[in-house]
Amino acid sequence: MSTYGQVVINGKVTDAETGDPIPFASVILQGTSTGNSTDFEGNFTITSNSKADSIEATYIGYIPQTKAIGNEKELTVNFQLRPSDIQMEAFVFEAGENPAFEIIRKAVDKKKQFDKRNLEAYETKNYTKIEIDIDHVSEAFTKRKAVQKVTAVLDSIKQLTNDEGEKILPVFFSETLSSFYFRNNPELKKEVVEKSKVTGVGITDGSTASQITGSAFQEYNFYRNWLVILEKEFVSPIADGWRGFYDYDLLDSVKIGEDSVYALQVYPLREQDLAFSGTIWINKDTYALKQVDLTIPKEANLNFIERIKIQQELTPTQQGALIPSKTRVQVKIGQITPKTAGLLAKFYTAVDSISTGDPKPTSFFNQAVVLKPDFDIVGEDFWNQNRKDPLSNEELAVLQMVDTLKKIPVVRFYSEGLKFLASGYLPIGKLDLGPWPGFFNYNNVEGIRLGAGLRTNSKFSKKWTLMGYAAYGFLDQRWKYEGGITRILDRNRWTTIKLSTQKEIDQVGLEMENLEGNSIFMAASRFGTLRRPFISTNHRLDLKRELFKGLTLYGGLKSNHFDPLYNYYHRDNEGDSELKTEFRTTEAKVGLRYGRDETFIINDNERISLGPSRWPIFALNYAQGFKWLKGEYNYSKLNLSISQKLNMGMLGISRYEAEAGKVFGEVPYPILENHLGNETLFYTSAAFNTMNFNEFASDQYFSIRYRHFFEGFLLNKIPLIRKLKWRAVANANVLFGSASEANKSHAPLIDPEGFALQPFGSLDSTKPYLELGYGVENIFKFFRVDFFHRMTYLDDPETKPFAVKVSAQIIF
Repeated sequence: MSTYGQVVINGKVTDAETGDPIPFASVILQGTSTGNSTDFEGNFTITSNSKADSIEATYIGYIPQTKAIGNEKELTVNFQLRPSDIQMEAFVFEAGENPAFEIIRKAVDKKKQFDKRNLEAYETKNYTKIEIDIDHVSEAFTKRKAVQKVTAVLDSIKQLTNDEGEKILPVFFSETLSSFYFRNNPELKKEVVEKSKVTGVGITDGSTASQITGSAFQEYNFYRNWLVILEKEFVSPIADGWRGFYDYDLLDSVKIGEDSVYALQVYPLREQDLAFSGTIWINKDTYALKQVDLTIPKEANLNFIERIKIQQELTPTQQGALIPSKTRVQVKIGQITPKTAGLLAKFYTAVDSISTGDPKPTSFFNQAVVLKPDFDIVGEDFWNQNRKDPLSNEELAVLQMVDTLKKIPVVRFYSEGLKFLASGYLPIGKLDLGPWPGFFNYNNVEGIRLGAGLRTNSKFSKKWTLMGYAAYGFLDQRWKYEGGITRILDRNRWTTIKLSTQKEIDQVGLEMENLEGNSIFMAASRFGTLRRPFISTNHRLDLKRELFKGLTLYGGLKSNHFDPLYNYYHRDNEGDSELKTEFRTTEAKVGLRYGRDETFIINDNERISLGPSRWPIFALNYAQGFKWLKGEYNYSKLNLSISQKLNMGMLGISRYEAEAGKVFGEVPYPILENHLGNETLFYTSAAFNTMNFNEFASDQYFSIRYRHFFEGFLLNKIPLIRKLKWRAVANANVLFGSASEANKSHAPLIDPEGFALQPFGSLDSTKPYLELGYGVENIFKFFRVDFFHRMTYLDDPETKPFAVKVSAQIIF
């Protein structure tokens, strides 16, 4: 080996399928000991005085690549590595303990020292970039007429392809600059989006997308025992119980910057576990994580997902805790059917200006995501100056292609159509037409029912919302309608006041007000035969105010007229023998709702919950009915509910809803709590699925509905079922309730003409209603079947001790 002068070789190593950089890859001059590792952007520089005729790039999980080099003193060599299905075989240690175990043990012992959650507070400046592409386009998909119209336009633009020559079709690209704030005790987070640029198919207003494309939704902390990804819990390679989930190989001892680190390969003990495989780098001196490059294996029981890859660099703060300085995530979604296409989503976050100090006051975190007033008013020169890294030529081509794609008429038609189906409303300038489920109905009371509605959107006003709809039943020849006006007083601490009036058909126990969020079940229950229908004519005043983060105050006044459309009678409070059919109520309500870590975003003029992370949601409601403004009854209603999602690690996920309530006073049974049964074919978690409609009503009650999703924990043990990716589910629904004799006496057994009536049924306070269920979800990746057994109250011949319910859902 001779010395012939210094040679400088620069280059970049990328993934041949995705075009993304491969950080931490090894690049070495063959026949020498001279080499280097790529940085987080996949770049490398090698300076050598040794002669070599080739250079090689290698990385775990990829096929090595070698390229010839000439005699130039400065040259650029780029590598595109192809992923390999070949897994490195584990080392076999004949005697003694695997040396990697001691390294992991020490890293786990020092977790608390390096976990960023131990900081009292910190702030960062973040740059986030997201790209979503259509890939793996099938031949059948490209032959569709609509697709051919798109490709004909895009053929004039530089085409993006993967290494196999397949076209990649970008559909979304965003860049976000934000400030992220964290405080502990209580743990609170906030992101202020300072600048955002969003372009994509179907994106007309970037304000909603800008709230969820920041770094707050791309946070991965491997110092947690479990990481929640796609609503599933994956065990960290340095979790407290690491020995039960992982095996490790000590690959090498290398230098990264000024730090000497151990490189360890990690892989799950069982391929179906929700765990990672890949490489982690641990500091030799401190046993802190330096870098991670981890993949969720294809064998994990995930729908549609072919690969999730997370790469991360960590930087220590002054206090020692680590904060990810760069994070790259790839999510590859396969074809749903052989005749469709797949998706590739790429997320990149770079962090700088990390500062620690005194925490912001709790009130500062009232809104989890805030958009600066001029967040979307910025030119390209700004982005060129403020991007942490310039866009690559491929990313510039992506931007051009997305801008062209979203203007193609056929693309706009399909994207707007999908939004219409998902939201229920079609934007037409300053108005939204909908909701489409109300355009057509058919039932035994109204016959064919046609309707339509309009509401204003934020283009009309960000302070006022007007809405209204009208519908007509051709059998009952009645008009139904609703009109309302809402004033948004404060968008930061969400504060609204709404005045509305409505005349509509409802069903006892199936009131539309109580079925919000169960649109499929509500639609199914309003077709065909209506159970105990009545005309509800009401006028309402509703107020809402978020007092501080997580705590919302509700209040309102409602006047309602109950006009039955079935054979219904009741006795009034005065105890005379006269039977009445109609009645009026006037009711004042007040309520509190608390979700400690619930996240909200603002979509147009609506506030949408993205749900809590781990804490329960509490709701307390009180209503007072009184003889005023035509009200006929004095009564009180008190209700407390608690709901929570429980992450159980490898055992799966549980959800429960517990509710208790009491009605004080003597009232007709439609005012009582009419427990929701389900006689439809469709499963709903809001109902008792073996209970008939209107079977039971109570003036005091307690219920708990519990569901567990095993996430493959049981069925993964069966080879054939594991291949089908079916997942077991379980249900247990319990209800205690009773009704006083005074309230039972309001419901007569015989009508004025001597015909028998159907009074409400009541529960025995010492005997609970109980149903148990089990089922399988993820059938053909979409469908779920539940089998329910009714365990109590089986004496009535009309009861069904066994029921089968079906549902459809998109889950990962």
